[in-house]
Amino acid sequence: MKTLPAWLLVLVLTLGICCGCASSGKADDARLKESYGAIAYAPGTQDWRMRWQAVDARRARERALADCAAADCQVVLEFSPGQCGTLALGSGGFSVGQGDTPAAAEAAALNECQRTGSGCRVAVAECNR
Repeated sequence: MKTLPAWLLVLVLTLGICCGCASSGKADDARLKESYGAIAYAPGTQDWRMRWQAVDARRARERALADCAAADCQVVLEFSPGQCGTLALGSGGFSVGQGDTPAAAEAAALNECQRTGSGCRVAVAECNR
């Protein structure tokens, strides 16, 4: 029985590992392009949670609600693949923003918040990409 030279065994293992890494990256990129997000908000406590890059809209909603500690949490925004979402809090309550970029989502939330109140603070937007 003939054995493989050590250098050939190392080469085969290296190629196998590298090829596995490359395909895994492409699969992750494809998954992120088709991911979903949601924001849950509790008016009684102003507690909120944001989830993004979930595999579907239902899981995004479920994760946001599960992470929110208050009993009155409700989903106030769902954002789809390629979209960014955020929430702003101020004296008039809360507002949400959605857009193609983090800056667009943050501006939308902040503008709506300032329209209904003052002292608005906007959370950093997260994106499904």
